[in-house]
Amino acid sequence: MANSGAKLHPDCVTTFNEFKGNSNKPTHDFLIFKLDGINIVPDLCPPIGTSAEDPRFSQKEHPAFDHMVSHLLEKGSGYAFFVLNYEVKDGHRSKVIFITYVDDNGPAKTKMTITSSKSAVEKGCPGFGIKIQANSKEDLSYKAILDACLTSK
Repeated sequence: MANSGAKLHPDCVTTFNEFKGNSNKPTHDFLIFKLDGINIVPDLCPPIGTSAEDPRFSQKEHPAFDHMVSHLLEKGSGYAFFVLNYEVKDGHRSKVIFITYVDDNGPAKTKMTITSSKSAVEKGCPGFGIKIQANSKEDLSYKAILDACLTSK
């Protein structure tokens, strides 16, 4: 059976492996990949600490997370990876989160391509801790993402 959707560009795999391989000390604040024709390519992969220095996000409680969400909402779709650090009663946790975002109000073709191409990203970038499908600003809230982590096994 032919694989539908876009193909993952090798630069995405390289960037993800650098990011995931250093999840205790990430190289990037987050990774966002986008559709570019028939390929999925890196879109925004800011070096660690860049978001905290950006005046738009520096005063936020979670500057890198807010920067990532802002970019996804602005673009209307994309695939994102983020290392979420959080506390539970028995200690500290850290998970690599994989988010597939496509705005509910976006073009039908974009929604179909993002959905059909998600498996290419999952196969090319394995080892994330939790997978989230987001279709609205509410789905991308810090609380929604944290709740998903807290309820995952």
